[in-house]
Amino acid sequence: MIFKFAWDFWWLGRQKHFITGRRLEAKTKALYRKQATYFTKTAMDMGGLIIKLGQHVSAQVDILPKEIIDELSKLQDSVDSVDFSEIQQKVESELGASISEIFAEFSPAPIAAASLGQVHRATLRTGEEVAVKVMRPGVEDIIAIDSKSIQIAIRLLKRWTKIRDFMDLDAVYDEFHETVMEELDYQKEGRNAEDFQLQFIHRDDVVVPAIHWSYTTSKVLTMEFLEGVKINNFAQLDAWGVDRTKLAKSLIEIFVEQILLEGFFHADPHPGNVLVQPDGTIALIDFGMVGRIAGDMKAQMVALLMAVYLKDAHGAIDALTRLRFLRRNVDLEVFSRNLTSLFKQINGDTFDLSFVTSGDNAEELRDFLYSQPFQLPANTTFLGKAIGTVYGLCTGLDPELDLIGTVKPYVEEVVRSDLRGSVFSNVVDEGKNLLKGILPTTKKFISAVDKLDSGNLRVKLSSSFEKKLIDTQNRNTGRIIATIIGAVCLLTATNMWNEVNHMVSYVLGTLGLIIMLSQLKVRERRRDVRHAKQMRAMREHNRFEKSKFNSHE
Repeated sequence: MIFKFAWDFWWLGRQKHFITGRRLEAKTKALYRKQATYFTKTAMDMGGLIIKLGQHVSAQVDILPKEIIDELSKLQDSVDSVDFSEIQQKVESELGASISEIFAEFSPAPIAAASLGQVHRATLRTGEEVAVKVMRPGVEDIIAIDSKSIQIAIRLLKRWTKIRDFMDLDAVYDEFHETVMEELDYQKEGRNAEDFQLQFIHRDDVVVPAIHWSYTTSKVLTMEFLEGVKINNFAQLDAWGVDRTKLAKSLIEIFVEQILLEGFFHADPHPGNVLVQPDGTIALIDFGMVGRIAGDMKAQMVALLMAVYLKDAHGAIDALTRLRFLRRNVDLEVFSRNLTSLFKQINGDTFDLSFVTSGDNAEELRDFLYSQPFQLPANTTFLGKAIGTVYGLCTGLDPELDLIGTVKPYVEEVVRSDLRGSVFSNVVDEGKNLLKGILPTTKKFISAVDKLDSGNLRVKLSSSFEKKLIDTQNRNTGRIIATIIGAVCLLTATNMWNEVNHMVSYVLGTLGLIIMLSQLKVRERRRDVRHAKQMRAMREHNRFEKSKFNSHE
């Protein structure tokens, strides 16, 4: 498949010299769509790691164009289930007992099937309803073979300079491989679930399934069964009378809390992993894919948000660079101009994200991201995917969601926690109102500096000052012209001294000298006038100070 893709691209590259640019663009998009379809079919036929690879890269809008992403997204829900006899054998070999000895009931039909495992509903002998997640038999061997194949493919792709400069293939693979290896250990997923239970212990609007460790191994995970429907099943939510606005607010709060406060988040919050119970409680499941955020990364994220608020393109670029969101060999000057143009579309001091999530604007944003030097670094791929997925779910629940109002308290909490215990905490509390007054002025100042630096600054003068400035310029221009005329007359007289009557040269030279001396005299007289005015002003000031001193006496 990889060799076929390479041949297709090589042949397309040869055609670009013989067809128009528009025709080349159309053929390129058609090739993307054709190859993505072929990849999807091959992944479904082979199974194993290639399905997971397609799911992984389908979330990276910075790496692949829309035609490929749309096709690969079909891999999210298009996985065939394994025959129950194989699942039964796997469960019994892992738990060391027959299914009938451990479970009172065990449904042969899976309630969910993924590339690495599938989930069955069951009932323990104690009467508890559970969900049993079983790893597909032989998946470890398939992943080992597929990993070697992918590494060979990466070495081949890196031979193309354009691809090598476009993305860091090694970093993408390392992150992907690490994530898959973690998903192969169901005991680690169980510990992740318990970490989230502790994280949400103070909330009553979210629930995480409890883990039955007696019936859990690295290949079989037995957990509490949680009733619920997918969060995007709007018809059922309305039938239950669930407040969708409140639900959207809760979902945003849950994930902002994970990202900004805990730095530990659910990295795969698609609708199948975010359920809603009849009373409106959110049930989070499947914790095989999680993400972590380092403290220094949170600091740069705050710096980026502040730069966007101030519409400071240079500050935003600095934060993006520190976060490693910019590709190599970026033309920073061009990117700065593009970013400044984007900031101009943000009106006022609030952010309305609807213009990038609705209708044609979403496609325009995707094209902008793909055309600009953005990349998702290895440690933020799943963060971007999670944020985009959650925001999409929330706007589906409530298109009028006040995102900024919901997120603001958590941002303030991050700032407070970072400064807590330091001498700056009191300064922040006392200077809160002062900061509100300073920021708009600072924003205008930075905007003016950016315009000055780019040559786009326009200054509007008062009419009186403008008239005075024009008069001054006219006088200076007149003096310069007169001096030039005088100099020309003097030089002409010198050159004509031996060629014409001396009297003519004498008169012409005297005239030029008089003109030049008169301009010097005018300049000296104006300097004397300014000096006299300054002296009078100083004497007036001294008399005022003296009278003021005497009055105090």
